[in-house]
Amino acid sequence: MIYAIKHRKVDRAIFKGNEDSFTSSIFERLMYLPLELTQQILETALLDLTIDLDLHKTESIEYWPNWSAENTTNKNRVEPDVFIRTKKFDIIIEAKRHDKNSQHKGQWVNELQSYFNEYAVDEKEVIYIALGGIRKFCNESISINDRNLVIHKCYWSSILESVKTLSYKMVLTKDLTSQNSANSKILEDIILCFSLFGFSTADWLEYLPKTKYINEKSLRDIKKLEKL
Repeated sequence: MIYAIKHRKVDRAIFKGNEDSFTSSIFERLMYLPLELTQQILETALLDLTIDLDLHKTESIEYWPNWSAENTTNKNRVEPDVFIRTKKFDIIIEAKRHDKNSQHKGQWVNELQSYFNEYAVDEKEVIYIALGGIRKFCNESISINDRNLVIHKCYWSSILESVKTLSYKMVLTKDLTSQNSANSKILEDIILCFSLFGFSTADWLEYLPKTKYINEKSLRDIKKLEKL
């Protein structure tokens, strides 16, 4: 689908402004990667996360789960964007289309309360990530059912930066295995998705080979970067 959008076989405007299409386009491809790489990307992008996300032991991932609205301000249901269950943690991700000024504390409270409606009996540690829409450049704490919880914050642009860094390392490696080649293609698709949804994906000079190392091989590597 993303290549149909790229080549304008599908109206870009329909997808570019759609929050759910953006979220699924990025996270579906992140979860195609070896989960150790997905974990590396997300942990690098988060503003301040001091615990292991445990994504290499992911048990399930669900998009827009339908949870009970009991004891929330919602009338019918509560739907966080992404819900990941690992052996240690339950991870809730609330994603906004743009990077600034659209996250709301009331929504965090509703989603965490709704999570406890569904999963309190499991007694797992919950990690809440507010992705995009950030109003303050710092994590926040809220209290739900006498439990103090941290709202971890992350910019979409930070995920893009993390993906690009990893992609460049793979493109420039001297021994690109078939597995690394497959992972590199997934990373390139993620970068393309960001581009199609309006993010700048221009290459940075610091990722290009240094002058004294420029040779025939490095020039070929630069041409590869230009195709990202």
